[in-house]
Amino acid sequence: MKLRSFFAISFLIIAGLLNNRTTAENVIIKGTAKGAEGKIIILKSYTDNLTFNEQFLGKATIDSSGNFEIRCNVYTTTLAIIHIEYYTGELYLEQNHNLNIEIKNLVFNDKFDKINYNLNPLTCYVKVITNDKNDLNKLVQKLNINYNLFIRDNIKLMKTKNILPKVDTFLMAINDTFALVNNPFFSDYFNYRIASLKLLTSYSNNDRLMLDYFYQKPILYDNIEYLSFLSDYFENYFEDLTRPVNLVDLSVPVNKDRSFAETLDMMGKDTLLKNEKLREIVLLKTLGVLYASQSFNKKAVLAVLKQFSNTSKFEVHQQIAHNMILQYTRYDKGVQAPDFALKNSIDTIVKLSNFKGKYVFLNFYASWCVDCIDELELMKKLNEKYHNQIVFISISVDRSPMKMYYFVQDHKYDWTFLHFNNDYELLENFGVFAYPSFALIGPDGKFVQCPAPKPSDNIERVFDEIIYPGMNQKENKK
Repeated sequence: MKLRSFFAISFLIIAGLLNNRTTAENVIIKGTAKGAEGKIIILKSYTDNLTFNEQFLGKATIDSSGNFEIRCNVYTTTLAIIHIEYYTGELYLEQNHNLNIEIKNLVFNDKFDKINYNLNPLTCYVKVITNDKNDLNKLVQKLNINYNLFIRDNIKLMKTKNILPKVDTFLMAINDTFALVNNPFFSDYFNYRIASLKLLTSYSNNDRLMLDYFYQKPILYDNIEYLSFLSDYFENYFEDLTRPVNLVDLSVPVNKDRSFAETLDMMGKDTLLKNEKLREIVLLKTLGVLYASQSFNKKAVLAVLKQFSNTSKFEVHQQIAHNMILQYTRYDKGVQAPDFALKNSIDTIVKLSNFKGKYVFLNFYASWCVDCIDELELMKKLNEKYHNQIVFISISVDRSPMKMYYFVQDHKYDWTFLHFNNDYELLENFGVFAYPSFALIGPDGKFVQCPAPKPSDNIERVFDEIIYPGMNQKENKK
């Protein structure tokens, strides 16, 4: 009885410790963001440094004085991404290390309203307030400034032999600059930043780079510079016909057999990729290249990735493969469309889920966009014809809700108009990479098409196919 009680108490203690590990906030970020008073600041990190899918860390409202405080939890040194509407910035977070920061270069006006956040996010400058010269963020910023200046000053010499002595001089100077730094994460970041320079300038040949930076070296999943270099190095690796394995060799196991195991074995014929862990991370990178290639079947690549996510010996690789599948299929037919809750012109909250059981034709527009207005005029006719079968919703991406109100009044549109509430994540959720943008959502709340054809691209044909299934086939037979 005592023994059972001991195990029960021990289990509760361990469970409590694990619970604290997942809920305790071990980083506090205090800062100022002048010019963004009243706005939401969101902190995210990457799920992995290959797909760059983002995950939530924390958020706060910037007060009337421009101050904010965000609390979050990290288990390793983490690159965090700051979002304030269409501005982004970067910040490294370390366990149990609080930060004071100042966010600069924030300007919100009508000119910047015309920027598509997903295509051209603006960069804000993030300054860490500290006297510690060995602060990780300061070290990374200092290195990147020196690196970028070197590239800028020598851009015309890149890929010529004349760049080599300049690289020699730069390497001597930069090594002296950071010689006394004792930060393991920064040391790795520094090494692979230099490796990227050597690759860019052809300072070292590819085999030398492979031996120096990958062969029998640990895989640094949490260091973005390591995976950035790996991504660049292997971007065209299998296009080299002199290598033991090339794209032609990968075609059969991927396109025909759709086999993860066979593809991995084929890559193993390259002696530099004998290490299974390195070979797998290279395969993940390569599958991303193949997915974008016209020579490889996208469904075949996804099939290999699915096997990868289920059968890899390495859990971290399973997760990356899973993230890649999510990235490639997030807008596919049958994927659940993200819900939203937005205000209409009379301040009533409208949710996408309110329209379950009906088809929804969703449109994102801006009042300054001429093409948007042309498509909205065509939507007016579509709404008149199909309003009993399809719900039409237009979402304004103008920063001010009043622009939506006056726009609807001036044009006398009579379907649902909503304001996006400056939620730029909403645009990403629906793949809005240009204005206007459209999505068709089914009665089950899942994507039918995203993006969907514009009214001017004969979306009416799609409407007829879903409302009167089989009608077009009968007409074609006639």
